[in-house]
Amino acid sequence: MTKQQTIITASVGISLTICAALVVIFYEQMKQSIKGAMGKSYFSISELCASDTARKRGIDNTPTPEARESLQNLIDYVLDPARRKYGSYILVSSGYRCPALNTVIGGVKNSQHLTGEAADITTGSLQNDRKLFAILVKQGNYDQLIWEKPKNKLWIHVSYSKDGNNRGQILSYNGKKYTNITNDWQTALA
Repeated sequence: MTKQQTIITASVGISLTICAALVVIFYEQMKQSIKGAMGKSYFSISELCASDTARKRGIDNTPTPEARESLQNLIDYVLDPARRKYGSYILVSSGYRCPALNTVIGGVKNSQHLTGEAADITTGSLQNDRKLFAILVKQGNYDQLIWEKPKNKLWIHVSYSKDGNNRGQILSYNGKKYTNITNDWQTALA
């Protein structure tokens, strides 16, 4: 094979990979839009419990009945309303974590992920994550909102306490420390 044929073959392979990824994203967006249009939830408990790490390590990440109740509250009172206002797909990168999974990924010992009260979400872009964060702040129905941006990654941690004692706390996290930005969150996200 000539050098030119090798380059063309590699380019075609990359193009096909990108196309496949776009098809998956489009499918997920359509699935979420259809569910919402039909009056059903945009999110599911199984989606909030899915974990590649758990699957690869053989960890059973099945939530307790109490955690399932908390996950449903998080969906009903925070995630679904935010998705309706945002108007497009939101990816859940982490939701419920059983103790074994939380340990493996290095989660804090008192993480609300352990009780099903938290999810890490993203839209896939910095600009749209800012929009989603603003929607969550204005929605006001949360315990904690954390703008997490460690090491060139970005996600929004959102939690909801089922007992109704939600702190309404807004933090940022840079991979090393948490900063309270409750009174100045717009500046902190700029």
